[in-house]
Amino acid sequence: MIKPLFDNVLLKKVEEEKATTSGILLASKEETSNIAIVVALGESCLLSKDNDGELTAGSKVVFSDNYKKVNFKNEEYYLVNEEEVLAVIED
Repeated sequence: MIKPLFDNVLLKKVEEEKATTSGILLASKEETSNIAIVVALGESCLLSKDNDGELTAGSKVVFSDNYKKVNFKNEEYYLVNEEEVLAVIED
């Protein structure tokens, strides 16, 4: 397992399928969106301590393009500074 240090956040990108209203999946060459699930938080992340723990493992978030790609056990993760988490998505 990867454990982020300081105020870093480990994310796993959510791949969103594009489909028509009738359910036909569409292939797209567009850049994927910057929506991810929080896997782990560094111990210095303020968002996990303030705001009643608004950012926790499992939170769905929008993040900026300033990230580091990490490949671990054939899985792709993204490591971002806490400031690069732009929004929490509430379903």
